[in-house]
Amino acid sequence: MRNENRSTVPETVWKRVLWLYGLYMLLSNAAYLFGYSVLPEGFMRGSPQVAVGRLVDGATSFWSEFGLTLVFNLGLVAITGVLLNLNQVRGFPAGYVVPISLGLVSNLISGTNSFGASDLRAYNAWDGMALGLSIGGVEMLAYILVIAATAGLGVHQYRSWWRWSGEWAPAKLRRLRDIRLSRPEIVCLALGILLLIAAAYRETWLAMQA
Repeated sequence: MRNENRSTVPETVWKRVLWLYGLYMLLSNAAYLFGYSVLPEGFMRGSPQVAVGRLVDGATSFWSEFGLTLVFNLGLVAITGVLLNLNQVRGFPAGYVVPISLGLVSNLISGTNSFGASDLRAYNAWDGMALGLSIGGVEMLAYILVIAATAGLGVHQYRSWWRWSGEWAPAKLRRLRDIRLSRPEIVCLALGILLLIAAAYRETWLAMQA
């Protein structure tokens, strides 16, 4: 009989990175095309993600904007993903929901030209692609590195996503004190954090030049 409490997370951290990045790219590209083709321009301007962007853009100095960007990217998004990874549902790390949902929402914003502080019509395809990959693309890769590095840290295993399914009660995989990161996972985690800092710095620098 198959052990449903056993984690099915790939043991090699770089396999996790490639798997999660591939899933993110597939869904985010589909979201962009859906937003561009189906939804009206500006449709996502009322979303929480755009509201956070307006808040950060309201900073009055380089270091205050850089700090706010880091608080959101590292302090909220990345740490939320790590904490969610303490739980798995049928072997699927809950933290994977973070980059998947961010990919969907952020590319719906791009596809509907709903940015709060910029207009994609002001950029040609060449410059716009480079700008997007050097900021948002780097941020998403960093999130994926951080979350993939901690995907194997599951403490609780759930049999269902739904609390009222009758199978929601979790089984314990390990104790918190038994959590350990392997050396490749530590390297992956550190690389993700460094990329988040670099992306926040570049985003802030470009905002100050505008």
